[in-house]
Amino acid sequence: MYRHFLVPVGDIGSCIEATGHAVAFAQSMGARVTFLPILYQHAATLHRQDGRAGDVRERALELLARAEAAARAQGVPYSSIAASDETSFDSIVAAAVKSGCDLICIAPGQRMTEAADVVLAPSDGSGADNVAVLICAADSRPATSRVIGRLLDEHRAIADTVHALLDMVRTARIAGQQPEPISMREAVKHLRDLQIRRHRLKEAARFFARLRERTSVADAELDELECQHRRNIQLLDELTELVERDSEPRVPVGRLEQALSAYAQFAWEHLGREEGVVLPAARRYLRDEDWNEMATAFDATAADSDTVKT
Repeated sequence: MYRHFLVPVGDIGSCIEATGHAVAFAQSMGARVTFLPILYQHAATLHRQDGRAGDVRERALELLARAEAAARAQGVPYSSIAASDETSFDSIVAAAVKSGCDLICIAPGQRMTEAADVVLAPSDGSGADNVAVLICAADSRPATSRVIGRLLDEHRAIADTVHALLDMVRTARIAGQQPEPISMREAVKHLRDLQIRRHRLKEAARFFARLRERTSVADAELDELECQHRRNIQLLDELTELVERDSEPRVPVGRLEQALSAYAQFAWEHLGREEGVVLPAARRYLRDEDWNEMATAFDATAADSDTVKT
C-alpha cells in the first residue's frame, strides 16, 4: 500500500508521539520514512543569522537524531532532509512530493490549512493533492498523558542542559578562551541530577518492569536501554572529571567540545529509542490501572523531591 512516509519531526509532545506511531506503522508495512524537522516553537529565529539561529539548527539536528534512533531500533529504513523555516502544511506537502513520499504522518496539532481535506486521500503520485495524510491519533487518557508528559518534560530538560553546555564551550572556543569553570561544573552537575531524577522516576513507577510483565515485545529494547543507562553514568563521570581538573592545566577547549558532542549524540540516541520504541509499546500494552499507579508514583516522587529541597 503506502511505501514511503514523510514524518515531520516537531518540538512538541504530540509530534514526538506521532513520530513513534509513524515509525511503528512503517515497520508493520515494510515502508521507509523520511524525517523533516520543523521547530514550530522556534521557527521565527531561523531567519536570524546570529548564534541563536545556529542553536535552533542544532535543535533540529537533535530532533532528527532522536527520530533516526527510533527508526534504527525498529529496523525501518530512513533518510532525513534539512530543517526549514516554513511550518505551513503546503511546505510539508511540497517536501513529501520532492522526496517521493506517498503518505504524510502528522500529529493532531499539525493540522494546518487544507490538511483535513486530504486525510487518507488515495495517492497516485500525480501531484501534491494526491499525497495521502494520516493524522496520528493522540492518546487522551488522563493518567497516560500525565506520565508521558512528565517523562517528555524530563527529556526536554536534559536536552536544554546539553545544548547549554555545548553553547558555553563553543562560544569560548570561538572567542579563543576557556569556558568559565564554575558554570561548567554547575551545568554538568545539573545534567547528572536530571539523569538521576529521570531514572528514579521510572524506577519508582516500575515503568520498565510493568511493560515486561504485560508483553515481551519490547524486552530487547528495554535491555539495551538499561545497558545505555549504565554507559550514561560512565560518560557523565568522564565529563565531570574533565571539568573538575582545577589542579591541572586546563583541558583544551577542543577536547571538551569533542567530549560534549559525543555525549550529546549518545543522549539523543538514548532518548530517541525510548520515545520511538518504548513509549509506543507502553501506550499499546499497559493497562489503565498501570498508568494510574504510575501517575500516583510520579506525584509521590515529585513530592518527596520537593520535601528534600525545602
